[in-house]
Amino acid sequence: MVRTLRGIIFAGCLGGALMLAGRTFAAAGDCTIATKGDSPVAKACKEGGIKAAKAEMKKLAKAAKANGVKFDCDDCHTDDTKYDLTDDAKDKFKKMVAAAEGKK
Repeated sequence: MVRTLRGIIFAGCLGGALMLAGRTFAAAGDCTIATKGDSPVAKACKEGGIKAAKAEMKKLAKAAKANGVKFDCDDCHTDDTKYDLTDDAKDKFKKMVAAAEGKK
């Protein structure tokens, strides 16, 4: 009887942990920064979530670098998990978009 009870408790704990992990991974796909506007990153975010937005940011940074202006992720983002921004991140983003389009 004790073994059965222990098995039920273990299965319940494991199921609960998997459920919480699933919710965390689902929430990680939702954008929280680029949710408004018509920037390429906002469009990518709406269509493909964080993964698409991150790819678009890298594409913009590469295009800006090709036009002579270098940007790194750490210039605007304080971490890689929550994507918190620095105080001047929005201004730097505008400059990066302009540089990527060939405007300086």
